[in-house]
Amino acid sequence: MKKACIIGAAFIFVFAVLLLVFTSGYDSAKDGGTESSADVREFEVKAFRFGYSPDTITVNKGDKVRIIIENTDTLHGIRIPSLGLAGNDAVELSADKEGEFEWFCNNMCGQGHREMKGRLVVS
Repeated sequence: MKKACIIGAAFIFVFAVLLLVFTSGYDSAKDGGTESSADVREFEVKAFRFGYSPDTITVNKGDKVRIIIENTDTLHGIRIPSLGLAGNDAVELSADKEGEFEWFCNNMCGQGHREMKGRLVVS
């Protein structure tokens, strides 16, 4: 009986160590500017009636950027007309042009729809 408990405890310990080793490099939080394995800077933007959080994203010229859109209440999205980009779930781009680029919601979401704006700053 005692031997079975020791073996069980050893198994749990080894499993916990392996779990820690294999998950220690995994970054599940996309908290505004994390880099994935492909050197893409990812930003999670919450879209809600009638705004975004964050509403400004700043990147460096030459960055590969993925903006992941989390719709919190209804279908929103991001449209950046000056860059010819739009998406409901995500927008991807290479930031090869410096400047400030305004984005808008690309899905009619109510009376405040026209006030729903954000900004991408490339420097």
